[in-house]
Amino acid sequence: MLPGEVHDFGATEGTTLERTAVDCCRILDLEGSLVVMDQVLRLGADRAVLEDYERNMTGHRGVVNLRRALELGDPLSESMGETRTRFLLWSENVSMPVSQFAVMTDRGLRRLDFAWPDLKVALEFDGRVKYFGNVPTDEAILDERIRERRLMEQGWIFVRLDWKDLDDPVEVKRRIHSAWATARARAA
Repeated sequence: MLPGEVHDFGATEGTTLERTAVDCCRILDLEGSLVVMDQVLRLGADRAVLEDYERNMTGHRGVVNLRRALELGDPLSESMGETRTRFLLWSENVSMPVSQFAVMTDRGLRRLDFAWPDLKVALEFDGRVKYFGNVPTDEAILDERIRERRLMEQGWIFVRLDWKDLDDPVEVKRRIHSAWATARARAA
């Protein structure tokens, strides 16, 4: 390890967030690398430091994954499910949506995991944390239903994914294209 790559955590030492991300990206596949990159960026990793590592490692094993994960990394990703959804869209050549798109409703500002705002199509990833996280499940479900209803009343079309859907990228792509076609038909 080089000076500055190790951090003292009191009882132990470990590599910095940036160095840990670099090491992980160099051994994981691209999807796994992107999951790591999104999370470290969300935690506040310095993108410039990560880019310096990438430049200085040209020719080393795994640097291509590191480079691509840096290109695709998004600190707005709130979960592994969202990251894997974005990776699926990228790998299937689906037009990339806006992450964490904010929409004002009569109940306040609401965010969509992903949106194609010009079409008013929303893509939501539903993982367990959304419904079984910090809020009691019944409240989480009710809030989600009210949120979705209010947005649908504004003309938003929803595509909802869960973990199982990520195993069938062709079907996910078909569902998104179907929602886009519905949105375009409405606008015509």
